[in-house]
Amino acid sequence: MPTNVKPEFITIPEEARRVIRETRTLVGLSRTALEQRAKVGTDYIKKLELGRRPSADAARLRRVLNVVQHAATQGKAPAKLQARIARVIKTIAAPSKSAPSKSTAARS
Repeated sequence: MPTNVKPEFITIPEEARRVIRETRTLVGLSRTALEQRAKVGTDYIKKLELGRRPSADAARLRRVLNVVQHAATQGKAPAKLQARIARVIKTIAAPSKSAPSKSTAARS
């Protein structure tokens, strides 16, 4: 039985755009490689970095940021940049609680 979970769309913070691009270029990660690692579509990163995508599915953005954070850690990015990435992840990390959980819906 398919689930009817709707994607949660959030506004992409400008700081997220900056740290994604800065980290990606610093560690030598191409847009294509980042898209493949984060399992997002073609040109997703380009549109995200250039601001052509004002909002995004929160789950996809989290995947991109997690890949960027991992690449920064492996690529020995400066601590200040890693801290900026962590702040951005923390900003968007908590999914909204607007939808009832399965256990709550089952009890009704």
